[in-house]
Amino acid sequence: MGKNDPTTEQPDRTKYILAMYDIRGKQGYIYKSNKIREIVGGSWIIRDCFEDCLFPAAKQCSPKGIFTYKDQKTASEADAFTLENFEKHLSEGYIGEVIYDGGGNFFVLFKDVNVYREVNRRFYRRLLKRTYSLRVLTSYITNLNFDDYKEDRERLYAEHRRREQKESMISPVNTLPIVQTDYRTSLPLAEMQQIGKKQDTNPEKVTYESKKKYEKYEREATKTEVHNDKLLDNMITEKGEESLLAVIYIDGNNMGAQVEACLSDLESKSYEVCTKALREFSEGIQKHYIDNRIKEMDEILKASKKPERRFVVAAGDEITFVCNARNAYQVAVEYLKKLAEDSDADTPRTSCAGIAIFHSHAPYMEAYRIAEECCESGKQLMKREGMENVSLIDFHYCQGAFGTSLEEIRKEEETTDCSKPWFVVMPENENADQGDNRFISVEIVQEMQEMLQKAGRSNIKNLAFAAKKSTADFQSEIERIRAHQKKEQRSDFTLDGKLTDPELQRKLIYDMAIVYDLWFDKKGEV
Repeated sequence: MGKNDPTTEQPDRTKYILAMYDIRGKQGYIYKSNKIREIVGGSWIIRDCFEDCLFPAAKQCSPKGIFTYKDQKTASEADAFTLENFEKHLSEGYIGEVIYDGGGNFFVLFKDVNVYREVNRRFYRRLLKRTYSLRVLTSYITNLNFDDYKEDRERLYAEHRRREQKESMISPVNTLPIVQTDYRTSLPLAEMQQIGKKQDTNPEKVTYESKKKYEKYEREATKTEVHNDKLLDNMITEKGEESLLAVIYIDGNNMGAQVEACLSDLESKSYEVCTKALREFSEGIQKHYIDNRIKEMDEILKASKKPERRFVVAAGDEITFVCNARNAYQVAVEYLKKLAEDSDADTPRTSCAGIAIFHSHAPYMEAYRIAEECCESGKQLMKREGMENVSLIDFHYCQGAFGTSLEEIRKEEETTDCSKPWFVVMPENENADQGDNRFISVEIVQEMQEMLQKAGRSNIKNLAFAAKKSTADFQSEIERIRAHQKKEQRSDFTLDGKLTDPELQRKLIYDMAIVYDLWFDKKGEV
C-alpha cells in the first residue's frame, strides 16, 4: 500500500471499524441451471466466496491480509477474540480480523476505513472475475464500543438495511442482437465447456458465469466425500421401468431466534464474550444439522439397494440432496427424529423437510423449487399455529405442471386441502393419540400403513379413487372393504380411536395412496 502503509503505525482504536459482508441472491445464483454439476459448482462458489476472493484481496493490500479463526494454521494463536489479540495481529501485519462467520453472517474488524475500502476495491474485482454475477453487499460502522457488541451489531444491521434499499440490481453486462445467449439467463454464450466425460459428450457453448461454476466443480469434486460424482441416472431403481428420484430440502427452524437466545443469556455484552458464544453456536449448528446427520443418513442408505446420493448444498442449518425416490421418506423422517434426539435440554433442534419426487430427466431446478415450497408449507403451518420446537415434512409427486407454484399445482389437482404437512416431532401441547387431533403425525401414518396393508393393494387403489371423489364415497368404500373381511380381521381405519374424523381419514389415505408403492408397500422396498 505504498510508503504510507498503515500497518507500520501504532493502532488507533478510534479508527477501528466493524464491517458486515452479505451474499445476496444465493438461491438465484445457484439455481440458474438445470445441470447438477453447474448447480453444485455455484453452491461451492458461494461457500468459498470469501476464502477465494476477500482474503486474497486483503493480501494484495498487506502480505498477512485478514486474520481468521477458522484458518487451521492460525487457530491455535487465538482461541477467542480479544482486543489485545486483535492488536497483536495488527502488529504482526494483519489489517483486519474475522469476528464471526456463520449463519449467513460475515463480520470483519478492520483497522480503519481506508484499509476497508482498499480491500473492497480488489475484492469486487476478483468477485466479478471469478463469479461474474454474484452480489455481495457490505456495510460498516465506526465509533465502536467493545463493551457492547450487541449494540454495535444492531447499529450495523440498521446501516445495512439502509444500504439494501439503495442496492443496484443491474447485471454486469447486456447482450447485443448478434450475440448468442443462454435461453434461461439471457447472458451471452462466451465459452466452450466440456460437460461430462469427453468420450460421452462434446464441448458446449456456455456463459462465462456457467464456465466458472463448472471449473469450481471440477476443482472441488475430488476433495470431498460428502459430494460425489454419481450421475442421477445411477440412482434410479431400474432404467425404463422406474426412473424416479427425490430432491430433499431441509431447513432449520427459528435460527434467528436461536442466535438471539445465544446472546441474551450472556453475563457480559462485550465483544470477547459475544463472539466466543457465536462461534461456538455456529460450530454446533454445523455439527448437529449437517455433520452428524449426514453420517446417519448414509447408514440408512447403505442398507438399501440404491444407496447413491448427491448432495447439492450442505452448510449451516440447510441441506439439499438427491436420492432414489424410494429412500426419500425414511431418510428425511430419520433426519428430523435424530436431530430432535440430538438436542440439548435448553436447545431444541428442529427443521422442516420438503420432498419433491420427479423423473430423472425432468428439470432438476423445478423439482428443487417444489421441494423448497413443500418445506415452506411446514414453516407456514408453524407460523399460523404459533408453534415452536416442532419438525414437519411435506412432499409432492411431480407429474407435470412444472413452472407453476406448488399452491397452483395443488389447486389444479384439487389437493389443496390435504393431510400434509405431517409432524415428525409433535408440539408439546398436542397429543397424537387424541381422536380430535387436527394434525397427522408420522406415527399415525405408520399405523395407517399397517391398516392399508391388511386391506390389500387393490382395495388401496379403490380407496384412493373414492377419496378423490367425496367423503361419502370414501366412507362407502371403507364399509365395503370391511364387509368383505373376517370380523376379527377387519381393518380399523380409526386406528383404535386415534383418527375418528372421517374427513381427515380421507385426506390421509389419499395422500398415502399417491406414494404407497414407493414408501409404504413393504414388498416394494429398495
